[in-house]
Amino acid sequence: MEILEILVSQRKLRAPKQLCGMLDALKSGQVLPPIELIRDAHGAVQIMDGHHRLSAIWLSGRRKLHPEEYVLIESDRYRPRFGTAVDLLRRCGIADHRDIR
Repeated sequence: MEILEILVSQRKLRAPKQLCGMLDALKSGQVLPPIELIRDAHGAVQIMDGHHRLSAIWLSGRRKLHPEEYVLIESDRYRPRFGTAVDLLRRCGIADHRDIR
């Protein structure tokens, strides 16, 4: 799944310093817990849980999620949408991994 096709439902990351540990885990080959995604009736995919994990994967240089990294649930539940992971990182002042150290 293309990361830029996933919408975020948070304006900011609650604990951006967590990204450091997640990036280190990804670099060492560890797998993070699956990201929970929902797809609405219009086909839009949005994060339900896992904004930090998705951000860490993006900052690691990857642009796609592997099938084992997410769970996709069909839902008619609406959550606010605030753009993509890139928009989220920009709002947090994070352009790349060096900005969180």
